Formats: sequence, C-alpha cells, structure tokens
Amino acid sequence: MNRPEVTFSRSNRGIKTKFDEAMKILQFSILLVEFYQKKEFNNVIALQLRMLLCDTHQGKDISLLRKIQMNPKLYPVVKSFVTLDSKGSAFIAGDLFDSSQESIPLRQWLNQIIYRINLGGKLHRLTIQDFIKFSANKSGGAHVDKTLFEKAFIVDVHAETVLSRIAKGLILSLGRDLDMINEENLKSLFEPVANP
Repeated sequence: MNRPEVTFSRSNRGIKTKFDEAMKILQFSILLVEFYQKKEFNNVIALQLRMLLCDTHQGKDISLLRKIQMNPKLYPVVKSFVTLDSKGSAFIAGDLFDSSQESIPLRQWLNQIIYRINLGGKLHRLTIQDFIKFSANKSGGAHVDKTLFEKAFIVDVHAETVLSRIAKGLILSLGRDLDMINEENLKSLFEPVANP
C-alpha cells in the first residue's frame, strides 16, 4: 500500500535558525580564508552566499534572506574603479561597499558591476551575482564543471579575492559585527562544550 508523500513546512523560527547558521558559517569561512589562507573555504563562502542571496528553484527565488526580510536592502558598491588597461578592464580596490550611501534593494545590489575585464577583445562586465552563481554552480561551491565559458573562467580565476569581500559587504549591510571575524572567535569552534 503506497501512501502519498507527506510534506512538512519549516516554521519561521526554523527558517531564522537556518539563516543564522548560514551567517555563522559565512563568518567563520571568511576567517579561515583571510587569516589562515585556507582558500578552499571560498567554495563554502560561494555556496552560503548563493543560498542566502540568489538561490532559485525552477526560476523562483528561494533565497534565505528573502524568507527573513521581504524587501532586503544592502549597501551599494563604491563607485571608484581602478583601471587596469586602455581596453576597459577595471576593478574596485579596497572596500567593495559604501556604508555611507543609502542601501539599495537586493535585486539591484546583486546586479551591480564589480569587475570589468577585456578578454580576447570582448569586454565582460561581472556583477555580484555573477561571482556568486558562477563560483557556486561551476567552480566548486556546489558543482565543478570541466569546461567553463569566458565569464565563468574569469570568475574562477578572480573569485579568491572577491568572494570574501562580497560576504563582508553582506554582513556589514545586515548590521552584523565584522569584528567577530577574528582569530579569537575561531578558537571557540575548538573549545569543548560543557554538558548542562
């Protein structure tokens, strides 16, 4: 006798718990990348960013941040690109986000260009979402593709320096403490937990 599959719904509290877990994973992954040069944790950062900001299923936005805040707003990128060459290649040096400016809607935030590069005579403009999605979907966050199109290749090469900057911008925009990302907090992961 076959019965239909039972579907359960996660409570708002359960969703908030998953959101907090993802943010904590993100913060500790940044710490591992930046302080311990564990670059492989960029894959974890990419996956957490995708889940938090731009995850989809059958074309529908299922990102975790939108389940917590209906219309999230985040700090915009700074407007000062550093030019690399006369062909239009440029990047943003230093802080990626400008906390002195008014926050912008998530969709607009994800579509901000943060890297321009001329590859073989073609100028590619890469957005925050490009870095997150290509890193998560093509370069080891959730999947590893054997062949990469140009944009995915560019992201693969530069994600190491960009992903933690995107993650820090998210953390800062959500009012979380960037100072938590330090070596002292990593030690708490290895301390024994007292039994109640």
